[in-house]
Amino acid sequence: MGAWMRIDGWEKRLDAIITANEPFTWGTNDCCMFAVRCVEAITCVDHGKKYRGYKTRVGAMKRLAKYGGVEGIATECLGDPKSVKLAKRGDVVLHDISDDGLSLGVCLGDKIATVNDDGVVYMPLSDGIKAWGV
Repeated sequence: MGAWMRIDGWEKRLDAIITANEPFTWGTNDCCMFAVRCVEAITCVDHGKKYRGYKTRVGAMKRLAKYGGVEGIATECLGDPKSVKLAKRGDVVLHDISDDGLSLGVCLGDKIATVNDDGVVYMPLSDGIKAWGV
C-alpha cells in the first residue's frame, strides 16, 4: 500500500469537491465519505465501496466498529500512517472533533478540510493527529 498514483488534473477535481461545499450527509458526505471522494478525485480509485450502505449515525457507528474506526479504515485503504507534519495537499488527515471523537479530513497545505452540517470547514493542519499519503 502507501501513496497512490496521482492522476493528471487531480488538483482541479479535488478543488471541485471542496468548492461544492456539500453539507454533511451520513453515508455520502460524512467525514469518511468526504475523504473517500477526495482520494478518488486524486487517484481515480474508489476506496469506499465496501464501507457504503448506511444512512444514519447509528449505521455509521456500526460500520466504523466493524472496520476499526476511521483510523482503521484509513489504514486499510491507504497503508501505514505518517506524521501529520509530513502531510501534503490531498493526503488524508485524522483529527479530533471533541465530543464526536475522531474524524477524517484532507490536507490543503496548512489547513485540513472536513465536513460538518454547514458543509466544508477548515482547521489548522497542526490540529491533525496523523496522516496517510495519497
